[in-house]
This record gives sequence, structure tokens and C-alpha cells, in this order.
Amino acid sequence: MVAIKFLCTLLIIATATLVTVVDAFNPQLMLKLVNNERKKAGVPELTLDSKLSKAAQKQTDFMVSTDNLTHDNPAGSLGKRVQDAGYSFGSVGENIAKGFGTNEEAGVMQIWMKSSGHRANILNKAFTNLGVGFGGGKYWTQVFGRPSRATRKSKRNVTKPARLIEN
Repeated sequence: MVAIKFLCTLLIIATATLVTVVDAFNPQLMLKLVNNERKKAGVPELTLDSKLSKAAQKQTDFMVSTDNLTHDNPAGSLGKRVQDAGYSFGSVGENIAKGFGTNEEAGVMQIWMKSSGHRANILNKAFTNLGVGFGGGKYWTQVFGRPSRATRKSKRNVTKPARLIEN
């Protein structure tokens, strides 16, 4: 009986570890890849933002739960989702992709850079921050933003979603 409990405990630990490994990715690497492209284009670098990453991960989690590549979400528009994550924005944009696994940050970036809409978000001079999400072993989300400025009124700008990409 003790041996069975021990084996069950090991199975639970192994399963939890597997889930963690499958959905592990490197946000800093994604930021570096984005900034490399921006540098080549003469555009200022972005900084990783935890609130935008929260919004990106929530969109990724929704896509995983529905197994559907989509910018839509019952939680609301991109602007609402970003605000709900605590990021007060002046401009915001989103890239999504499906079909690239763990440790394929470079692959998904290459595909995004070949798409005019995704490339436009990555190289948009208005954006200063980036949030990233990954899940389900194949879903990716980038959320780009520029915070609103308290010292000046700025019209909020939500960029049109780029075309959907599946690998």
C-alpha cells in the first residue's frame, strides 16, 4: 500500500513537471529577438512589461482552452484585456501564432517578420513595451503597448490585429 502511494506521488510529480517543461519558454529571448529586429530597422528597443505579459498569457490560455487561434476573447477586446491587466495604454497591438513549440521563439519570430501585419506591430515606433505568452505547447501571443501619459491627453489607438498564422 505504501509502495502504491509512493508511485502515485511520483506520477503526480512527474506529470506536473512535464506540464511545466512543455509550457516553458524564455520571455527574455523573445524580447531579444524583437529588439534585434527593431535595432536593424532603427527603431528603439522595447522593455518587457509584466502587465502586458499577463494580458498576453491570458489570451494564450484562452486559445489553449478553446484550441483556437483567435484575437477574440469573451473577456473583451484587446484594449479591455490590457486595461484589466492593469496597463493604462495610449497604443496597443497584438500578434498571435499557433504551431511552434517550446524553444521555438526564433522560428515564430521569423514567420511573424514575413507577415506585413505582424512585422508592422514588431517594428511600430509607437510601442515601448512588450508582453509575451506561450501555452499548450504551440500557442504564442505578443502584446505591444505604449503607456498613456498623464501629462498629455492622447487618443487611444488599438492597432488592427495582424493576420492569423498557423504553422
